[in-house]
Amino acid sequence: MKKIVLTLITLLTLIGCSNNDSNDSNEQIKETNYSIPDTLNFTIFNNNLVLNIENQAKTSLNYTITSSKDYVSLSKKEGAITSLNHDEIKVTVDKKNLTNGKSYSKLYLNINNKKDSIVVSVTNFVEQKVVLNSDVVDAEFSKVTNQLIYVSSSPATINILSTNTGAIESIPLQYIPTCVSISQDGKTAAVGHDAHISYVNLTNKTIINTYSVSCYALDIVLANNKWAYVFPQKDQWTHLRCVNMNLQDDNEILQSGNLIFAGTKGRLHPSGKYLYGADNGLSPSDIEKYNIQNGNAEYLYDSPYHGDYPMNGNLWFSEDGNRIFTRGKTVLRTSELRNQDMAYNGTITTADSYSSIEWLDHSAAKNNIYLLLTTGDWMLRKLPYVYIYNDTNLAFKKKISLEQFLVSKNESEKVFYNAEPFFVFSNSAGNSLFVIVKATGAGLNKEWAIEKISIE
Repeated sequence: MKKIVLTLITLLTLIGCSNNDSNDSNEQIKETNYSIPDTLNFTIFNNNLVLNIENQAKTSLNYTITSSKDYVSLSKKEGAITSLNHDEIKVTVDKKNLTNGKSYSKLYLNINNKKDSIVVSVTNFVEQKVVLNSDVVDAEFSKVTNQLIYVSSSPATINILSTNTGAIESIPLQYIPTCVSISQDGKTAAVGHDAHISYVNLTNKTIINTYSVSCYALDIVLANNKWAYVFPQKDQWTHLRCVNMNLQDDNEILQSGNLIFAGTKGRLHPSGKYLYGADNGLSPSDIEKYNIQNGNAEYLYDSPYHGDYPMNGNLWFSEDGNRIFTRGKTVLRTSELRNQDMAYNGTITTADSYSSIEWLDHSAAKNNIYLLLTTGDWMLRKLPYVYIYNDTNLAFKKKISLEQFLVSKNESEKVFYNAEPFFVFSNSAGNSLFVIVKATGAGLNKEWAIEKISIE
């Protein structure tokens, strides 16, 4: 708080010519004493503050006040304050054109011809995320087309986000989706449902066909041969459903060889010749390989490890297909030779040894691995960060905090909620990440969003 005292002393001395005559000095003193704050601090939660100018002197004072920035407005710009009184000025900031973070300006005052100033600090928060009009059930990304494809249950749609333009186009689905897979050329997609799958043309935004399948589709893989491979959710020991979409009817075949366990999640190897699956519900967890070069999937073999390294029920490939990254943070090599396939290749080390990988994406352009992590023994929670690792030596590089959701509870109360991440994808150039997040527990009607992060 500034407390200012102005003293104007006018001294008039009359000196007589006579040695015996002298006149006393006449002194006139005018004093101005006022108080104003050094700063006005606007947080993200308020747009209005009251500025008090206090007159602490025995005489009145006059003032004028102006702002250095247009986004700061004043309820009055001049006034007079009687002795031992104060004046209140409502100061309002318009944040709509301000960037995120802090902005500074000044209020300039003239009080009885004394110039003074007050610093105005404004903290602003504008969500950069793209808020979605639906939920997100599953998602994949094409680095060929730089499109993010996600399916929603409410409404039942497959959605296409062009990361080059930011435009989102939606295609209605006949059934509620449970999973999605896109072709390697990015032109088509297969969507899994309960007892059905949909084959979608992503170029002209149409449903090519809908097929019946004899299971609830937990996961689906679309291969280059126009076959879709459906991983069942139920029935314990069961078969992959292999759907030949070159045919119109009677096109489901059960995978040959050993049975798989329901709940297994699959990925297409970048060569297009094989599927790899990660089982769930078995101990110890493991991964396995299937040959699809003849259309129908053929179970080949599982990894050479049985509890030696954690697998934990999901897997992702490096862009060249030479490595597998598992949910249990174990890294394996791939090979056409069985005795070298799924061989141990390292471990991704995290600060929390109990954490697991929720999602992973590899960017060959930036030599980075991007991780989303979950932690907790029983109540798993997704951590609000993207973790970046070196793809060669698996060394940790840094983590990026995800933008929070700012939720208005009422007119005067706002609360931050962490963004819960579900998917992360890098574009083909490697200079952008796209993270699908949810404001869990915030009570929002639209609680899903996509955050774009620039990568140097």
